[in-house]
Amino acid sequence: MKVLIAVDDSSYSEAVVDSAVKRDWPDQTQVLIVTVLEPIPFDCEENAEMRSLVEEGTEKRRQTAKSLVENVSEKLKKQLASKNLNIEFIIKEGSPKKEIVESAIEFGADRILIGAQGHGTCAHNMLGEVSRVVAATAPCSVEIIRETAKAL
Repeated sequence: MKVLIAVDDSSYSEAVVDSAVKRDWPDQTQVLIVTVLEPIPFDCEENAEMRSLVEEGTEKRRQTAKSLVENVSEKLKKQLASKNLNIEFIIKEGSPKKEIVESAIEFGADRILIGAQGHGTCAHNMLGEVSRVVAATAPCSVEIIRETAKAL
């Protein structure tokens, strides 16, 4: 089985990861953890100082995204060690809706796990619209995970 887990730094993604670790995956399941950074929509070609700030911000977002997918990977490996899973991760840049589906196609995913809502390293990553579009266009089953209701 091949499972793509789409994550960002939202609580909905935490629920996705928590859901994944509670499952009884078949041995040798292949897992691809994907996070997507949307480009910063800012034209700064003519302003070197602003371009430098945008580049610094972009690099910081990449480092944050790398830390996120590494942490998710380690959590899955630790909590599912007995399942002998093959876990990899990738950081994409572009539209989350498009990149998640394209990653699923390239990976040959049998299933995608994604949060019902979220946000990423940039506040526009993986909004509820993303999970809806992924579910409508993915070549495989998509499971949309909601946060567990908390007691009042």
